[in-house]
Amino acid sequence: MASKENLYTILEIERSATVNDIKRAFRKLARRLHPDINPGDWLAEEHFKRVTEAYEILSDPLKRQFYDVNGFYTEGVLESNGNSNWGFSFQGFSFGRSGNLDFSDIFGNANRAVRRDPERGEDLEYPVSMSFEESLKDRRTQITVARMGSCGVCNGTGQAPGSYESVCNGCRGSGKATRTKGHLQFAVTCNECGGTGRTIISCGTCGGEGRVPQEEIIDVPLPAGVATGSRVRVPGKGNAGRFSGPAGDLYVVVHVAEHPFFKRMGDNIHCKVALTFTEAALGTKIQIPTVDGRTLIRIPPGTQPGQMLRLRGRGAPSLLNPGMRGDQYVEVAVVVPRIGDERSKQILRELAKLNPDDPRSNLLW
Repeated sequence: MASKENLYTILEIERSATVNDIKRAFRKLARRLHPDINPGDWLAEEHFKRVTEAYEILSDPLKRQFYDVNGFYTEGVLESNGNSNWGFSFQGFSFGRSGNLDFSDIFGNANRAVRRDPERGEDLEYPVSMSFEESLKDRRTQITVARMGSCGVCNGTGQAPGSYESVCNGCRGSGKATRTKGHLQFAVTCNECGGTGRTIISCGTCGGEGRVPQEEIIDVPLPAGVATGSRVRVPGKGNAGRFSGPAGDLYVVVHVAEHPFFKRMGDNIHCKVALTFTEAALGTKIQIPTVDGRTLIRIPPGTQPGQMLRLRGRGAPSLLNPGMRGDQYVEVAVVVPRIGDERSKQILRELAKLNPDDPRSNLLW
C-alpha cells in the first residue's frame, strides 16, 4: 500500500475510529463497490481492492499502529523485524545504495502497477417499445446507440501512430524506483511504467485508452414472442474494450404495450367473452377475436360463468421452444338480462319450476 494513500480517507473514517467503526465502514463500502454489484465497472473494482487493503491493515491493531507511526504498511514488514512488539528495529539491515539487500523483498510493490492489459468493454442496455401485435412477429428495428468505439487513429492500441516504445525515464528501464523513508531506502515498482521499464506516447485522440465516444446505427433482429422485460443480446455492440480489449455486448430491453382485449400470461393469451343467458344455457357457436384473426368457437350447452374454453396453438410464439406456440384461453362471462315485461317474467317462472335445482344446496349452514 503506497504511503501517499490515506487509508482512513479510503475507508471514509476518522483516525480516531474504533475497530467497530472500521468494520461498519468496510461493510458499507463493500456493499456498494463489490464487483458482483458492478459487473464490468473496472473503476469500482479498483476502488473495492483499495478498500479491502485498507481494511486489512486498519482492522489489525499491530498493522494499524505501524501505519499510524510510519505512514505506510507493506505485508511482511512486521515479520521481517522479528516482531514481538513491532517496534520497527532495522538492526542488521543495510541502508546504503550499494547494499545487496533488495528491499522490494520486504516491502513488496508499494505502488499499484498501471494496468495496460487489454480490458473487455462494458455491456450496454437500450430500451425498445413496441405494440402487442408487433411483439408476436419476427421483425427488425434500427436503433442509434451512443457507445465507446475503437479509436480509428491508433486502431485501439492507445499508442500514438508512428511512435515507438522507449526506456522509462523514471526507472531507466529497470522497472524499479527508489523510495526513501527517513534513512531507509527501498525499491518499489515504477509508477510511470508499471514495472515494464518501457513507456509509450499515448494517442492524442483517445488519451491512450484506445476508444472514443461515437454513435452507431445498429440493425437489431427481434424474434417473435418477445415480452416486456425480454433482453435481446447483440454481441460485440457494447463499449469497445480499453487497450484493444474485446467489446462488450448490447442488450436490447423490450417493453410491450398493453392490449385492450388480450392479456398475455407466459406463452398463453387470455381474453374474456360475454354470452347471453340463453347462449350459455342452450349452447351456440360464436366468432371471437384471436391474434391470427377471427375464428369460430363452440359454446357447450350449460356453460357456466367463469368457465375457460381453450383454443390450442392460438397463443404467443415461444422464445424457449422456437416453432411452438401457447394456447388462447377464453373466459366466459354470462350477461343476465334485465326483465321488464310480464310475459318474460312468466316464462322465467315456468323455467324455474321445470328446473328446481338449488345451487346453494351444498353450502354448510
